[in-house]
Amino acid sequence: MNHKSKFRAWLFAPLLLFLIPLVAEAGKFKVGDVVQVWDDWKDEWKNGTVVDINRRGELLIETASYSSLKREVYQPKVVRFAYEDGAIGPARTWTDSSGTFKIMAAPLGIVNDKIRLRREDMSEIEVPIAKLGDADQRLIERIKAEMGIRAVPPPKPITPIRFAGTDNENLNAFGSVGYAEERIAILADPIPPYMVIPQGGVGFGKYYEEEQFGLIQPIGGPDGLVLVSAEYPVDPRKADKFDRTRIAWISLKQKKITKEQSLPDGEMVLDYHPASHRLLTYRYELEGGRFGRRKTVLSVWEVLPTDESVEPVVSWEAYPDDGYDKEPWARLINGNLVLHRFADKQYVGWDVANRSVAYRLFQDHTWSTPPTLSGTAKYGFLVENESVRIFDAVTGTTITKLITENRIKLAAPSEDGSKLATLEENTLTIWNLTDPIAEPVAHPAESIGGSLAKEMYWVDGDMLMIKNIMEMILYDLNEGIAIWNYSLEYGTVTAVKESEGRQTMGVLNGHLVYGAELRANGKRAGLAVGNVKLPGPEVREKTEGVKRDDLVVLKPGSKIRLEVRCGNTHNPTVYSALLAKIQENGWELNQEDYDAVMHADITLGETVTRTYRFFGFYRAPETVTYTPIISKLDIMVGDTTIWVNRTSTGPGFFVNADETIQQQVDRQKEDVNFFTRSRIPAMILDPKYGRGFGSTKVSTKGLEPTSMRNMIYANGRPVFLNN
Repeated sequence: MNHKSKFRAWLFAPLLLFLIPLVAEAGKFKVGDVVQVWDDWKDEWKNGTVVDINRRGELLIETASYSSLKREVYQPKVVRFAYEDGAIGPARTWTDSSGTFKIMAAPLGIVNDKIRLRREDMSEIEVPIAKLGDADQRLIERIKAEMGIRAVPPPKPITPIRFAGTDNENLNAFGSVGYAEERIAILADPIPPYMVIPQGGVGFGKYYEEEQFGLIQPIGGPDGLVLVSAEYPVDPRKADKFDRTRIAWISLKQKKITKEQSLPDGEMVLDYHPASHRLLTYRYELEGGRFGRRKTVLSVWEVLPTDESVEPVVSWEAYPDDGYDKEPWARLINGNLVLHRFADKQYVGWDVANRSVAYRLFQDHTWSTPPTLSGTAKYGFLVENESVRIFDAVTGTTITKLITENRIKLAAPSEDGSKLATLEENTLTIWNLTDPIAEPVAHPAESIGGSLAKEMYWVDGDMLMIKNIMEMILYDLNEGIAIWNYSLEYGTVTAVKESEGRQTMGVLNGHLVYGAELRANGKRAGLAVGNVKLPGPEVREKTEGVKRDDLVVLKPGSKIRLEVRCGNTHNPTVYSALLAKIQENGWELNQEDYDAVMHADITLGETVTRTYRFFGFYRAPETVTYTPIISKLDIMVGDTTIWVNRTSTGPGFFVNADETIQQQVDRQKEDVNFFTRSRIPAMILDPKYGRGFGSTKVSTKGLEPTSMRNMIYANGRPVFLNN
C-alpha cells in the first residue's frame, strides 16, 4: 500500500487540487523545519529535519535510521509539518476580518461555530469562524462541503480502567450451578413495537476506499432508522495508521443519512441500545509489543440520532491476564450492563454503573456458539452440548434448561418471544417457551444442520432462515423441507466483513436487512443498506403445493444393496457396521431387488508434496510427501448420488513438538471407524431439492431469482454433483 492511502483525510480531499498548487506547497517549507515524511517501507510517518531545498522544490530531509542519520530527497506532497499530524487540511496563515490578527496553524476540525487550530508550538486554540476574513470563511465552507463529518474533530479515546472482579474467576458464577432441574415456563419477551423499518435501500459514498460495515442494526421508529458504522479495518499488529470510525443514522423512509457522528481512531462498533441511547464499541491494545497478543478494550458512549457528537461514558480492560485473541462478541443488555465473551466459553456481565463484574457464565459446548437474546434482552439463550440454558440476562441466574438428545449448534427465539428454534446435526426443533409441558416439535433438517450453520432467524411463524458460510436457506416448518436458497452476490454483499461478533445482516418483521459494497469502474466506491421483503419473487409460485413426501427417495422400508470395497482385512468390520446402520434406519438389505446402492470404499489418493509453515517463529517450514488414504461412503439411486460422506488422512492442524509432520503422516492408517461414526439419515430427499426449489441472489438490486447449482449436504458439508 503506498503512502497516499495512509494520509489523513485531508490528503484525499479534491478541494486541495485548487487550494494548494505544488509550487505553493513546496514554498511553505524552509531549511531547519521539523517535519514528518512518509516511509513506504515501514508504512508509517517518521520525524525529520529539512536540510536543503532545490529549485524544483524537492526537499533534502535528514531522518534517524536506527543508530545513524540518513538523508534522502522527498517530494513536498509526502512531507508535512509535525504539527499537521491529524489535521483536516494543510497548515496556512489564518487572518481575522480586520487583517491585524494572523497565525500560522493547521486546522484540526470545525466545532459548531468555531475552528480548532494547532500552532507551530503544538498548542491548540479555537477561533470563532465569524471573526475570520472572507477568504478563510470561504475555505472553511468548502472544507465542510467536501469532508462532511471528517471536518469535525473526533472525540478523544476514553482512558480504560480495570473493573472490580475482573481477575476473580469465581465471582458470582451464577450460571454454573443451581439451575432448575425441571423445565419451567418463561414470559414471552417480544421485540419492541417500534422496531419496524420500511422496504427500500440507501447508498452513500465512502470516505476511505477501505471503509466497510461493522454494524447494521435496525432501530425503527417514525423515520425507519437503521444505524450503521463505517469502519477502517484495524489490526494493531500491523503498522496501519488508524482512521476514524463513523456511525450514520440512515432513514429508509427519507432515503438518506439524517445524521453522522465520528468515533476515535480504532474504535469499532458492536451494539446500540435505543432505550438508553448507549453505544458499545471495542478497540484493540497490544500486550508485548507489535507481535504481542491483542487485548480487547470495551467502551460505552451515549448518543442520540440528532446529536452532533458522541459523549463518553466509560472504557475498561475486558480481557483475562493472558489475553484473548478472538474477535469480541458483546451486547448491551441495558444501558448499564454489557454481556461479553471474556474468554473461550466464558461470559461476563459487566456492571457499567458500578465499574465491576456482575456475573460470569461458563459454557459447556463444542463450538463455543455465543448466546442469543430475547426481544428486549430480558433472557439469554446459551447453547450447550445437549441443552439450551435460559438465563436472566441482567443477573446471570439460570432460569431453566431445555434438554435435547443431540448436540445443538444454534438457538433463535421467535420475534413474539413465545418459541425457540434449536438446530442440531440433522434436526430442527421448535420449543414452546410459555408452556413447559408442551412437547418440542422436531423437523428433519438433513441439508441445513451441521458445523457450517452460522446464524438462524425467524422469518415468520412458519419459516426460518439458516445462514451458513456459503448461502442462506429458507426452511418451511409446515412441510419440514428447505424450500429456497439465497446466495450473496460475490464482491458486493460478500465484501462486507462478517464475524460472529458483528451484526451486519439479519431478518426483522419478515424482511432481510443487509449491507453491500457499491462499485464503480472497478473501484470500491460506496456502501449501501437494503431492506427487502422475504421470501422474494417467484418463491410462492414455485413452492405452492409441494409436500415433503413427494421429495423423499429413500425412507424406512426402502431396499438397499450394500457393496463394501475396503480390502480383505477391513471388509467384514465395515460390512457389520453398515448393516447395523441399515437396520437402525428401518431399511431392508436386499442384494438383488433394491431401490438404492450403498458403497463403502477405502482407496489411495494421488501422492502430493507440500510445504507447511507454523504459526510464530519457533519452527522452520517442513516439506512433506504423502499419499492420502481416503474413506468414502455414498448412496446412489441409479446414476445419481443422493448422499455422500468422506474423510482423508494427511497433516492435521496440530503436530507434537517432538515429531515432524512427515512422522505424523507416516503413522496414519486406514480410518475404519469412519464408517461407524458416519450418521446416515433414515429419510433422504432427492438431492435436486435438498436446498430448495430455486435460488435468489441477494445483491445491490435486491432479490434477483437465479438458477441453482446441484449440490447436496453430507454431515453438514456441501458436495457438488456433476450430474
